[in-house]
Amino acid sequence: MQKALTHMNLQLHHVVADITGATGMRIIRAIVAGERNAATLATMRDTRCKSSVETIQSALVGNYQPEHVFALAQALAMYDAYQAQLEVCDQQIAQSLQRLSQQKSPPSEPLPKPRHRTRQPNALNFDVRTVLYQLVGVDLTQIHGIGPYLALRLVAECGTDMSRWRTAHHFTSWLTLAPGCRISGGKVLSAYTRLAIAVGSRINRVGEHIVNGVVGRCDPADLLVAVELQRER
Repeated sequence: MQKALTHMNLQLHHVVADITGATGMRIIRAIVAGERNAATLATMRDTRCKSSVETIQSALVGNYQPEHVFALAQALAMYDAYQAQLEVCDQQIAQSLQRLSQQKSPPSEPLPKPRHRTRQPNALNFDVRTVLYQLVGVDLTQIHGIGPYLALRLVAECGTDMSRWRTAHHFTSWLTLAPGCRISGGKVLSAYTRLAIAVGSRINRVGEHIVNGVVGRCDPADLLVAVELQRER
């Protein structure tokens, strides 16, 4: 969709944070439906959009050539098709999590309040926190830097039993984040982080998809808090 908008000289991506957001999709669907008035399109601005109506209107003055509008319509149809497939995948994930959670005893305490109420751009189309809470027994999203989607990937890669790692240092070493320091006579000879055993291994995927989003914001020891709480129960 971005390429078709650029060919029409519509600078929508400069006035909205994401063209697939509320404001962007309203305007794109209106253009495909036949609307060409920039002032009318600008009034479709969402109240949360930081750009003013005048700014959006100036960005929507372009050349609405039929071939470019056709390309935009084709791209929009493909976008909707992919979104429909993603919803099917989300339903399959939800069914799998519910099937696994049925084998677990329900938590004794209610689900805590969410730390953040802002919806993530890549959020799944079901209540991930509730299902994971029933499966794991603790709310992993209470850890600073971990949201519902990141918690789901953590459980998918590491499982629900983290007792395999005695301490946070063992878990950090398994993630290949612990530097190997060689010291002789009080002098550091070398300090580097060892590479994973094989490219594409589970260690690499965890380090890339999970740890990169947490390191710097969360202590690795916090990742084992859920295990300790689950043991106490």
